[in-house]
Amino acid sequence: MLRYLKITTFLLLIASLFSCRKDFERPNWDVELLAPLIKTSLNLEDLLPDTVLVTNPDTSLKVVYQTSIFDIGIDSLFQIPDTTITDVHSIAVSSIAAPGSVFYSEPEEYSLNVNNGVGLNLAMIESGFIEIEIYSEIKEKIIITYTVPSAIKNGDTLELVETINAATPGNPAHFKRKIDISGYDLDLTGVNHSEINTLVTRAVATVDPMASSSVTLIFGETITFNTTLLGVEPYFVRGYFGNQLLSYKDTAEVNVLNKIAGTIDLDEVDVNIEFKNGIGADAQILLNQFGALNTNTTNNVNLLHSSIGSPINLNRGLLTYSIPEVNYSAYNIPMNTINSNIDQLIETLPNSIIYDIDININPLGNISGGNDFVYKKHLLETNLNVEFPLSLIANNLALSDTLSFSLPNETQTGRIIDGTLFLYADNGFPFDAAIELSLFDESNNFLQTLNVSTKILAAPVDGNLRVLSPKQSVLSIPVSTATADNLYLANKMVFKIGFTTQPQSQFVKLYEGYDIDIQVVGDFSYNLSFN
Repeated sequence: MLRYLKITTFLLLIASLFSCRKDFERPNWDVELLAPLIKTSLNLEDLLPDTVLVTNPDTSLKVVYQTSIFDIGIDSLFQIPDTTITDVHSIAVSSIAAPGSVFYSEPEEYSLNVNNGVGLNLAMIESGFIEIEIYSEIKEKIIITYTVPSAIKNGDTLELVETINAATPGNPAHFKRKIDISGYDLDLTGVNHSEINTLVTRAVATVDPMASSSVTLIFGETITFNTTLLGVEPYFVRGYFGNQLLSYKDTAEVNVLNKIAGTIDLDEVDVNIEFKNGIGADAQILLNQFGALNTNTTNNVNLLHSSIGSPINLNRGLLTYSIPEVNYSAYNIPMNTINSNIDQLIETLPNSIIYDIDININPLGNISGGNDFVYKKHLLETNLNVEFPLSLIANNLALSDTLSFSLPNETQTGRIIDGTLFLYADNGFPFDAAIELSLFDESNNFLQTLNVSTKILAAPVDGNLRVLSPKQSVLSIPVSTATADNLYLANKMVFKIGFTTQPQSQFVKLYEGYDIDIQVVGDFSYNLSFN
């Protein structure tokens, strides 16, 4: 888009010729000059993102747009909260333990507080930590071998071997270590592999083999183990996800039509609400509301379609044991101008989608026998797919552009007294157009709107309403002294062009290459006064 400001160098030439005259001569001239000010070109890419414009074989254009409304993943189904598990081993009977002897060895089962009634038997960990804290009241160094038999990585069990210092009277020895469990698989079925949400640990306490003598283990002395799960984020889990009802009532941003103002009537619209299930659990969907909202105009329309209020059964995804890991199941709700009012939703030029959707997970219960699954990267997706040809009836359909603009300082070129701005428009659209020019200063303060009383004429069309060649219109805008003052103050010029189809009852297709070229030229009276 070409933008420029060009004032004839004739003014500077006159300035140089008279710059050496004596003060008392003070020449003062009034001259008529033409000055090209701004040139720009506007096309459909100024109205719609080029990423959504698709050219048909006949070069007519259509809009193809896809967006995600919302997704359901691991975090929506459940969370493994940060949890601290405490196990206290107390010496039951006072005894003597020789160096190197084992005096404590027991497995422990701990239930994780997984929410939403979800029962997990396997969790593959993407990130997280197990923090182990040990307090020992034994009056000799001991070796603690701490394992998590249910945590396996590359075939190895998670194991920690540490020496704990000897306690002193009233001061237990203390040890703390945080272990990264990224990449570990957690078997959550317990010692006998019959449980859910159950973590198994095992601690073995041995008297330091290097101790100089045996140690007396006193009745009531304790070794305390605090095991804390921190920030555990799985990338895959298996189990039973319960019979959950998830409700989503919100808005989703839609930015494809946000540059368009005015009103349009579309000839055809095809929209598809798509549900794709990458979760290994069945779902039943109830679409309570689906609508479009333009927050600028406050216009909103709710969808009228047979799917509203009717349960939709969505089958579970299936494991492939390959790449990609999941075969998605899908359900589509196709809508068009025959079976719904979907065209009215699009014609509001929405910047938000309103939705109210209930999703019932496992409506038939635990039919998988605890083999529901979900990958972090495979979700239950709700997508919106929109397609419509640019065949429309338009009323003041607006294109706009903001151009940098400035006039040279009047002390260098003289002072504009008055004149006329001529706007040359080569219109390649089959629409008449009204145009408005507004001036703003460098702080974006509004200065003035320049009135244009006549319209830009539509390009001539053939029998199929396709443009034959651009149509040139020349529009004039009077410039008063006050307007000239604002031109000197202006830093930006905003063009707003409103297209209207003629006749208003006929749909018009838009084709690749349609644009409108605009040039503004100033025919000014200057007063030249040089010292």
